[in-house]
Amino acid sequence: MMQKNRFLSYLPSLVAIIAVGLLAFIYHHQSRVNAAADIKAEVADKTDSLRTRLQSQIDGGIHLSRGVASILSRNPDMTQVEFSRVVSEIFTDLPEVINIAWAPDMVITRVHPVKGNEQAIGLDFRTLPDQLDAVVKARDTGQIVLVGPINLVQGGRGFIFRVPVYAPGDDTVLFKGLLSLVFDMDAFLAKSGMTDPGNGIEVAVAVDHGKFGPVEMMLGPLDLVNDRPVTEQVLIPGGSWTIFARPSEGWEAAERPPFYDRLLLFVVGLLILVPLVMANALAVSRQATIREMEITARRLKGVMENAPGAYVSFKMFQDGSQQIEYISDVCKDIWGIDRETILADGQVLWNTVFPEDLAGFKEEIQRALETRRPWHFKWRITTPTGEVKWLEGRGRMTPLPDGSIRRDSFAVDITEQKQRDEDFERQAEMVRQAQKQESIGHMTGGVAHDFNNLLAVVRGSLELLRDDLEEEGIEDDDRLSLIGTAIQAADRGAELTKSMLSFARRARLNPEVVDLNEVVKETEAWAGRTLPATIDVQVDLAPVLPKIWVDRGSTASAILNLIVNARDAMPRGGALKITTEQQQLDARTIQQHGEAIDPGTYVVLTISDSGEGISEAIRERIFEPFFSTKHPGKGSGLGLSMVQGFVKQSGGTIRVTSQPGQGTTFKLYFKPHEGQKVLSGAESGLRGDTPPAALRILLAEDDEGVRAVLTATLDRLGHNVEAAETGDAALALFQKDPAFDLLITDIVMPGHLQGTDLAREIRQIDTALPVIFLSGYARDADAVGGDMDPTEIRLMKPVRRKVLAEAIERAIAARRNI
Repeated sequence: MMQKNRFLSYLPSLVAIIAVGLLAFIYHHQSRVNAAADIKAEVADKTDSLRTRLQSQIDGGIHLSRGVASILSRNPDMTQVEFSRVVSEIFTDLPEVINIAWAPDMVITRVHPVKGNEQAIGLDFRTLPDQLDAVVKARDTGQIVLVGPINLVQGGRGFIFRVPVYAPGDDTVLFKGLLSLVFDMDAFLAKSGMTDPGNGIEVAVAVDHGKFGPVEMMLGPLDLVNDRPVTEQVLIPGGSWTIFARPSEGWEAAERPPFYDRLLLFVVGLLILVPLVMANALAVSRQATIREMEITARRLKGVMENAPGAYVSFKMFQDGSQQIEYISDVCKDIWGIDRETILADGQVLWNTVFPEDLAGFKEEIQRALETRRPWHFKWRITTPTGEVKWLEGRGRMTPLPDGSIRRDSFAVDITEQKQRDEDFERQAEMVRQAQKQESIGHMTGGVAHDFNNLLAVVRGSLELLRDDLEEEGIEDDDRLSLIGTAIQAADRGAELTKSMLSFARRARLNPEVVDLNEVVKETEAWAGRTLPATIDVQVDLAPVLPKIWVDRGSTASAILNLIVNARDAMPRGGALKITTEQQQLDARTIQQHGEAIDPGTYVVLTISDSGEGISEAIRERIFEPFFSTKHPGKGSGLGLSMVQGFVKQSGGTIRVTSQPGQGTTFKLYFKPHEGQKVLSGAESGLRGDTPPAALRILLAEDDEGVRAVLTATLDRLGHNVEAAETGDAALALFQKDPAFDLLITDIVMPGHLQGTDLAREIRQIDTALPVIFLSGYARDADAVGGDMDPTEIRLMKPVRRKVLAEAIERAIAARRNI
């Protein structure tokens, strides 16, 4: 009995010891659970941050790759220098991109950087079996294909973007080639922070080969995959990567409760009664759970409120119906529809989708539903207010126990990005057109200079030969007819060269103060008689119009050209309207059209027809030289290019608007005349009363043929000629004997002294010596940087003998008037 009472007396202590031990075990376990939850949440946050950065890098590489592909689709034949310049500007901030190759028709022709990749040029992908599958897949699907990870020839590991390049054809989209971008894997992952030891977590990245497929590690140890990792998925073209993460010191060390928790447990167990300790433990556990739930809820709410897009969760049932279970408040900013309306009827979101995009959108959702793979799509919507927006969405499918599917989606408004992309493409196209026209201009000037020299020799020789035949006095001499035909052909060659120079803005113009209304009236008066009666001509001229400073003949020619084009566009008749007006152009409008003119007031000539109109594809090419939609023999293709060149050389611009079946309108903009202009010698009309007597003429011409013909022509005119092949040689002749009456010199010559330099040096000796300049094209003086007096006489090659004689007469007459 005594022993039993002793036992009963120790029973509370025994119960207390047992209760404290049990409490210690429970508390220790719960501490490990809480620590594990906290550390896992922390690892999950860091892993999600790394995933976001890595996804952003991949998406950025895709967008930039498509940007380069877009440029190549319009200019697949760009040179190596242009290719290197384009890709180096675009990928400046992406050092992880170590090689970019352009392979038209599967054969590499351009690489960047060139150094170290010379052997890649000429490589045909079709001869590389290990790369052929990915190349063919990219070509046939039109999608970017990611290959890798692979061992790089440059060393290390990496992956490759295979980007197909297409361009629109007449009836279909044409495959132009393949753009390849090689990424250094270590640099790429390091940039996203994967290898940063300061993260506090250990990371592994693997290529996703399927749920039960083999794991191919890109980064980190393989054992991490099976060590309870936190996982995140990164979407890549054609697949995904999986990020595995755990604490740097491992789960066991991270989840171990600190020593003071165990000490606290021991103290509490000694000081607090068993029922109170148990109650406190349960309360603490419950409060911790509630607090964790509140933290999680606040984090989720913060993510939803600060995300740049809208989160939408659909529940898709087996019968094909679906219901929106949740949508974030951002929906009002994106769709213009409040959250309650969308939750009440999810069909309102589908009703906003553009009809042209609806089928593709549904196909993408169905593909994701069947394959259980993430979906991605870009589409247009129309809000209830009529605003058009571009959206980009991503999401994934999650099977639910009841057989339904939950589709979690995230949609972002990318309207501004789309507009920036379109603005970039428009500006790039303007730059390409300007560079193209500038290149043609330089080429045209060089060709015109040499071609005019040849024409000068041909025409001058023919005139001399015609003189000899006329002196023979043979009646019905067929040779004279042949020579006349040849001279006409040479003149047509000179006109063709002038037309080319007009397009290149290098034509020789004789500007004067012109009343545009008068030129329109004169041109319409005689040109209108050639129009058929089925065309109704309407002329509406501004009653008050500033005068302009232009070449009168070129202005009339431009008006005539546009009238003829309008006539040809209305074979069955129509309306032709010609108007003049003043118009104010602001900087923004000028920038939108990509024009190199100053803002201000302009005199505008408008010529409109109600004809067939011009399609957009043809409208982009109408100012190209030798481009024509007319039948062979009906046009040279230089008309509109001449008009454009003349207007721009005159300091203005030209605009065209047209739609098929709705007619065409051309607008020519001229700057109003301000102040007095100095007329050139050729325009001043200086004439002698009588032909000059025999003159002693110094001739400087580097072309041997031209020099011989000019010497013979001047001899036939009764003058004494001393010729030199360079400006330096001509100056030496003049210094030796300055008794010359006239200097005739080419502007561009070999040697130290150009034509303008020669004239300046000689006039330091004889200030009144008249000078006649010869040029292959109007900007020869600009080419040598010489300063020419606007009163000097300048003649364009080939020079007719009559024109040369009149120029000599004016030069001598001008000297008499000094």
